[in-house]
Amino acid sequence: MLIDNTPEYTNIWNQVYEKLKFSPSCIYRGHSMNVPLPFQIPEIYAVYGIDSMTDSQIDLLSLKMPEILISVTESGQKIYALDWQHSAFLFDPRKSEEMKSFRKEDERYADGGYSVYFPAFLPDGDYYFFIGQNFQFGYLGHPWRQEVWIFGEKLLTEIEKVYPEFGWNKIK
Repeated sequence: MLIDNTPEYTNIWNQVYEKLKFSPSCIYRGHSMNVPLPFQIPEIYAVYGIDSMTDSQIDLLSLKMPEILISVTESGQKIYALDWQHSAFLFDPRKSEEMKSFRKEDERYADGGYSVYFPAFLPDGDYYFFIGQNFQFGYLGHPWRQEVWIFGEKLLTEIEKVYPEFGWNKIK
């Protein structure tokens, strides 16, 4: 379900900034030791470098991450899919039809609408986040640092099992 232009959209982004101390920047990994980290996650987390992924590993990531999200959620539990300064969704990972891009009709636009893109699991030019509705876990993609930040015990456990298959290298 698209949640753009709703109080829920504002609320979830306020929580991302408050709870994760999200500090967006265009600084690449390793450019400066004085650059603040993009997140301050108040629990155990891991950081993975994603800059060495092959096309087949990117395809594998796209196939396996929905399965992983299903494994770490209870039936009916929703997840936020956030594309920074763009669209946001609240979706059930068991319903693949909810994880699709689509055209939104809107008479305020010259051609009568616009495209709404569901975020990919590989951040390809913007921050893409997948966060449990109650912030019990998160998958935070940083495009310029070419990193994925993972928090939440269940999600960390599942990612630890498969991250080498994705071509990720563990940074922290």
